[in-house]
Amino acid sequence: MSSSPKNSPRRFFPIGLLLSALVGVAAGVASDTAVAPTREWEWIIIHHSATRVGSAEVFDAAHRARGMINGLAYHFVIDNGTEGKPDGFIETGPRWIKQMHGGHCRQAYINEHGIGICLVGNFSVDQPTSKQLDSLALLIHGLQEQFHIPDDHVLGHGEVIGEFSECPGSLFPWGELHKRLHDLGGAGVPATTNVAPSGAASVTNHVVTAQARRP
Repeated sequence: MSSSPKNSPRRFFPIGLLLSALVGVAAGVASDTAVAPTREWEWIIIHHSATRVGSAEVFDAAHRARGMINGLAYHFVIDNGTEGKPDGFIETGPRWIKQMHGGHCRQAYINEHGIGICLVGNFSVDQPTSKQLDSLALLIHGLQEQFHIPDDHVLGHGEVIGEFSECPGSLFPWGELHKRLHDLGGAGVPATTNVAPSGAASVTNHVVTAQARRP
């Protein structure tokens, strides 16, 4: 968790020049959207779209069609070269710009304090592209540095109890992600953890007790 004062108006953008060429604002985000003070983010949750193609705009429409009034459930989407988006391109969603809770988990606490990152692709049958993994590692590393998020708070969606999902897919290459994070100077994603964060249920082996979903 960040050591900055809880109400300090830190900038919302977590990544510096290293990522500037890879990051864009998702379609539908107004150019004059005000920069919001950042939340005290504690978790990073990795998802796959479970589709072969997609983009933030496509997923935003799908989530709204499901009744999610705030649209795109994730804070970031990492593209795979489909829907006219470059491979490895990071789209910043409205929830991040506005520093809103996510809608990517059933657990209210994780949605309130967890940053949702979705990679386009179905990693139950395929694997992310090399560029997607590069971008994911850079994004995670930047977020961890800004918000002081420990390695054991970087989870796959399906590792959270109550989600009943294999997301981000049984073929997701955790070892490759670990290596990239290590190369960036971090320890990578550990295999197990035993943490009891303030305000949350105890965490063991990357799982959190289920709470009600907040879309």
